[in-house]
Amino acid sequence: MTGNMTRGPLTRQILLYALPICFGSVFQQFYNLADTVIVGRILGVNALAGVGSTTGLTFLAYSLCNGLSNGFSVSVSQRFGAGDREGMKVRFGNGILLSAVVAIILTVLFVIFSKPVLNITNTPADIYRYAYDYILVFFLGIPATVYYNFQAAHLRAIGDSRTPVIALIIASVLNVGLDILFITAFGMGVAGAAFATVISELISGIFLTVYIAKKVPDLQIGRKYLHLSRSISREQMGTALPMGIQGSVIAIGIMIVQTSINIMGTVYVAGSAAGNKLYGIMAAPVEAICQAMIPLSGQNFGAKNYKRINAGLKKVMLITWGMTIVLSVIAWVFGKSMIGWFIDSTQETDVIRYGHQFLVSFVMGYGFLAIQESYCFTLQGIGQAKYTVMSGVLETLGRIAGAVLLTRWFGYTGICLALPLAWIFTSVYVLPIYYVRSRKIYAGEKVKNPAGRRFTLCGSRE
Repeated sequence: MTGNMTRGPLTRQILLYALPICFGSVFQQFYNLADTVIVGRILGVNALAGVGSTTGLTFLAYSLCNGLSNGFSVSVSQRFGAGDREGMKVRFGNGILLSAVVAIILTVLFVIFSKPVLNITNTPADIYRYAYDYILVFFLGIPATVYYNFQAAHLRAIGDSRTPVIALIIASVLNVGLDILFITAFGMGVAGAAFATVISELISGIFLTVYIAKKVPDLQIGRKYLHLSRSISREQMGTALPMGIQGSVIAIGIMIVQTSINIMGTVYVAGSAAGNKLYGIMAAPVEAICQAMIPLSGQNFGAKNYKRINAGLKKVMLITWGMTIVLSVIAWVFGKSMIGWFIDSTQETDVIRYGHQFLVSFVMGYGFLAIQESYCFTLQGIGQAKYTVMSGVLETLGRIAGAVLLTRWFGYTGICLALPLAWIFTSVYVLPIYYVRSRKIYAGEKVKNPAGRRFTLCGSRE
């Protein structure tokens, strides 16, 4: 199933695209939540804190894998909008080989540097073993993460957001079952939770491979398409690298903040870990709506339908700010009860309190998260991904301000304010950047695309 987003009612298309992604994200967060609940309830608070202390590292690896995969898919989305099916196949085959190379390089680097980074981030001694056991297995499974994300990104690029969700549901069910098996029956500890995640992603990737081979003619390729083209590789990496770097810079900011939390002690680490899991679940609908701008902008850019891109952004803003108000009320009223899912609420009252504070602070900033993500996704979709790297830098600076400066004045509250501040910084940057660049591009300014060719973006190639 593919979805043409160059025509039809915008609100309906955005919601139809976002709903499966939202459902899938919630499912993904729930199977991550299963790791946390099982680890916290069965292995204890120290094991929970150990897994939670690796949040920055796991986010760094996932951001690179996901960002690069989405970057490879942008060129396919643009060719889809332009009706160039042969161009889609050529870029899909090229991207497969590039992603394989990326997966190998990332796996080697992350495994080598996992222990030094845990030392640098001041991981407490009483949770260090849990953190290392979890992160090592997670990093060894990076090829499975790339494998799934690459195929899912390309299906979403042509408007099919439903099938990746089906794969994710399969993975979620498997993950919960494998968690219980590996941790309780086989006694594998936190490493068992990581193994369950990796195996689940691998199986979801296999499912998507079979689906594409049977149901998606536009992405069905033979051996002749499996070769690297210098010009296409430059085109794809020109978009993929900024998207991967943007997420990486943000992840570095997360690690800096995590270092400050680690120094405060295990109870703060456990509280923020629980709050962070719930934040991921509650952010899912907002982020899903924003992600609709990737295919919407890419396809309409390829079709030279520029007014529709701006109209889509306005719809996304209205929807996501409304969601922010509703979700903030839910987090404030029910947050403590939800934090109690992870631990014995009668014994760990401080963990509950710190987790709730963490959650509420983040959720109230979702409106600015929506500005950051939707406008960055749109810039990426119209071939201006290089401008989104600075948004990652600004988000990191916002996090550092909370971790280094506000923590000195307000303690843990400063940590909780770090991410909302970061979203505000990036919103102030990305809004004018988009409107300056888009006006020039849509007016027909001649710019170089990542492959080095020049073309008039509202006219014909030169």
